[in-house]
Amino acid sequence: MGRVIFNEDPNHFIFDRARAGFTEISEKDCRDFIMQYAGTDITDFMICVNASIAWYDSVRVKNIIEQYEEWKSAGKSIPEFHGYIKLLTDFYKKHGKVPQDIWIDALREAGIRPWTSIRMNDIHESDAEDSVIFSDFYRENRHKNRASHRKAASYYENGLDYTYAEVRAHSLALIEDVLERFDTDGLELDWMREIYSVGIGREYEGIAVINSFMRAVKALVRRAEKARGHSISVAVRLPATPEKALRLGFDVFDWVENGLVNLITVTPRWSSTDNGMPIDLWKRTFAGKNVTIAAGLEILIDAYNRRGRKYKAHTYETAVASACANLWQGADATYLFNFMDTACAGREQSFCTGENGRSFLSAVGDLARCTAEKRRHIVTYSDVSAIGAESAKPLPARVSAGSFAAFRLVTGEIPAGREVNVVFGVAAGGDFASDEAEVYVSARKCIYAGERAPRAQQYADMRYFAYTVLNDGTLPPVSVIEAGGVECTLHWVEIEIN
Repeated sequence: MGRVIFNEDPNHFIFDRARAGFTEISEKDCRDFIMQYAGTDITDFMICVNASIAWYDSVRVKNIIEQYEEWKSAGKSIPEFHGYIKLLTDFYKKHGKVPQDIWIDALREAGIRPWTSIRMNDIHESDAEDSVIFSDFYRENRHKNRASHRKAASYYENGLDYTYAEVRAHSLALIEDVLERFDTDGLELDWMREIYSVGIGREYEGIAVINSFMRAVKALVRRAEKARGHSISVAVRLPATPEKALRLGFDVFDWVENGLVNLITVTPRWSSTDNGMPIDLWKRTFAGKNVTIAAGLEILIDAYNRRGRKYKAHTYETAVASACANLWQGADATYLFNFMDTACAGREQSFCTGENGRSFLSAVGDLARCTAEKRRHIVTYSDVSAIGAESAKPLPARVSAGSFAAFRLVTGEIPAGREVNVVFGVAAGGDFASDEAEVYVSARKCIYAGERAPRAQQYADMRYFAYTVLNDGTLPPVSVIEAGGVECTLHWVEIEIN
């Protein structure tokens, strides 16, 4: 049996049921939502309880139920998109509780460990002047952002800066409230919402500030453990490399050395699953330490961030491939973010729902199951940048008659007898099928297998060419793809294992 960690975002349950036409939500609806995951490989369930504002009946900080009522009473306009908040408000008024209360009990009944997850710096809609989903604190302190020395010039510069004492105090008040309000097995600090939480130019001095903050969190957790009578684990979500985390002000080395965290999820932010995360480096770095390393998958996967892009969701084959590569490198678990129960409904990528979803959740955390499946390993990119740290963006790549582009892809074991192809995408006017084109996988020359139609994730305005890789049972679990010999620009590269 594998290990899958599942993140449920703060408003998906309410939002999707409102979109489906629900006029009210029952306790049974809340329980049924959780029990769909019983009997899968989900071992830990992260219940996100906030964005900018608390999405439960918080008493220490403003919560969405209070704010919704205030806005309605004041006659303030609430966009139709946010009308779903009424479902949550009505549920709370009728039952005196929030769905998370029912989820925690149902999770324990299903044998799944419940956690609370806190977004440390959520900035949804922060490019707007105001929003019903802003907390009062954000509304009043948004000038304390990571570009407070000048005018914010991009979306991510709207994130609050933890070098301000007021920002840290507000976050600690929320954490204390969550620990008192919910009895769970763990607390997750989701720094990836947003990882840009230390001011530009203050990242180095911010290391000591964030380290002190993490010690304050640990003290709150110890107090909660004493009150609850059981241990409470601490998890963090961090970017792809330890270097990138440190350059952004997050000294994960200190946290592990001093026992401040039990679980580290290495993950992209959002716009694409990152198939280049060095999970093996994380495992070697913290070998012998009492910390679990999980590898994060996003529901989205793409080769690079094209202008005018459309968000491209995983298929079963691509998600299992990404998980397989991470598990082969030694990841202790697969962490799923935004793999919501309706995320793929009505689309070709329907593996998130129903029996298909249960099958997926019983495979994606288990290396043997993943290895046995059909897989598509895609060259992707890293969507988190840090000043002074390299951020991998292999595509697009220009090749010519006298040059080769090289790509590294971790696949994990490739069993003998499996058909293996490498597929390239080039611009519509390009061609990668001439006699001069050369393709090698791990120093083995590949044979041209023909032009392909685009598949899910791939760009419709490209042409695709496949090359067969000789699989005699000795292909390595880490492949280096070399492509060249002709003039063209490569926009897509993948290895498929059939």
